[in-house]
Amino acid sequence: MVTRQNRSAFTLVELLVVIAIIGVLVGLLLPAVQSAREAARRTTCSNNLKQQGLAMHMHHDSYGRMPAGYVSPNVAPSDPASAETSMGYAWGLAVLAYLEEGALADSIDRELEATDPANTAVVERASISVFQCPTDSPPTHFDVSGSAGTLTLPSSNYAAILGYNNVTMTPGKGTGVYYRNSRHRFADIKDGTSKTICVGERKHLHDFGISPGIEANTTWYAAIPGVFRPAGMAMMPMHKEGPGSLVVGHVGQPGMGMGKTPNHTNHIVHYSSQHPGGVMFLLCDGSTHFVRDDIDYATFRNLGERADGNPLGDY
Repeated sequence: MVTRQNRSAFTLVELLVVIAIIGVLVGLLLPAVQSAREAARRTTCSNNLKQQGLAMHMHHDSYGRMPAGYVSPNVAPSDPASAETSMGYAWGLAVLAYLEEGALADSIDRELEATDPANTAVVERASISVFQCPTDSPPTHFDVSGSAGTLTLPSSNYAAILGYNNVTMTPGKGTGVYYRNSRHRFADIKDGTSKTICVGERKHLHDFGISPGIEANTTWYAAIPGVFRPAGMAMMPMHKEGPGSLVVGHVGQPGMGMGKTPNHTNHIVHYSSQHPGGVMFLLCDGSTHFVRDDIDYATFRNLGERADGNPLGDY
């Protein structure tokens, strides 16, 4: 006699309920995972800036001053970017040796021009993680065109702060701590090193909807003389910014109306990030601060100027 055994199994309805529950759990878990990953990436970005800040302080200890935003010989502070014909070596290159990149720094001959093939052959192969924010993940290199032809430069996500002024018309007259041929000591930062920002993040692509997305690539290497790039200004689509835009930025400029806070303009000299809600900045004392997108503009401008004497609000 054959005995039949009843087998326990899911019905179709039960299976669909289980799948729905799993979907809900995944939907609840995924944002938490993404948030945790972004928190880790933001911490890495903060650590990148802290290392740059430590390198800046070591440079100050060695030379008695901070490095220049970038170096351009034979120009006056009032000269525009069009007068720059030589060098352009930037603050990032000046601190390489203090970022455990001494071999790379030594392989770049600063007696030669930044556009010299002997130097460009080196930087075309160089990629330094401490200058790249993992949330943005820029290309390791990008191309620029100018009087020396097309050059390939190493990418960075960090631009030094010229202050309140124009990086193309008056790049040698910044109110911040890093501009063309600047030579500031910490004692020159009258507003206090803990209340003055000196380096901030910049995405490699500005796409804030004000105008079509604009390439805003930054480099640690040099402000290449003769390189003028589309500025990304919706009201002035033909306007271009000069070599300084490759290595520095500003917190506003005269004659352009109300200034912009981070993540609010495609203008390539401004600051931006892929971090939700704000941008990471380095202060002159070596600490970092996450500046929110909705910071009061006057406060943001005050942070970027070394000696304006204006009190800071909450930020």
